[in-house]
Amino acid sequence: MARFSARISAFLIPALGAVVFARSHSPESLLDAVKGVRVASRLTCDGSTNPAEDVGLLTTFSPAGWERSFHLDEFESRYCRHVDLYFLCIKHGYDHWKEAWVSDSYKPPVAPRAWLNSCSAWESKEAPQYILSGWYKEGEPGRKLPWKQALLKQVSSDPVAYEFTDPNGGTARIEIRRK
Repeated sequence: MARFSARISAFLIPALGAVVFARSHSPESLLDAVKGVRVASRLTCDGSTNPAEDVGLLTTFSPAGWERSFHLDEFESRYCRHVDLYFLCIKHGYDHWKEAWVSDSYKPPVAPRAWLNSCSAWESKEAPQYILSGWYKEGEPGRKLPWKQALLKQVSSDPVAYEFTDPNGGTARIEIRRK
């Protein structure tokens, strides 16, 4: 019996360590702000309301290359991780990037538009942080491989456009169109 419990504890301790590591290293923590581009609303934050700017995001992906994607993420300093009932949150989380919009090379975006808030919250004078980033996944489409972030390069200023190329030669381009 003692050998059986020793085997179980020898298995459970590494498994518990792997679970704790996986829970603390979420995909949001992989975002490198230096490789992405900061985007902001052109509307001023007045400190009492929270106007949002409607921004067009038009993507183009070359047929060659691997799976590619653009993400627009918003930084949240405090958010609800479990059971958000507006007035009740079971467990709060801190400091993460939340996906606000995405466009992939293998499926069209739900909407070619995004809303950029001018304030981080109602009655706040702090502007939110948005990062536009480019990603690619090596190998055949549909395989469960990790996404890797690419360095975005500005290629045009009117309209503002960014591109990246994956290591297999596929290109991705996004234009930001403001009204």
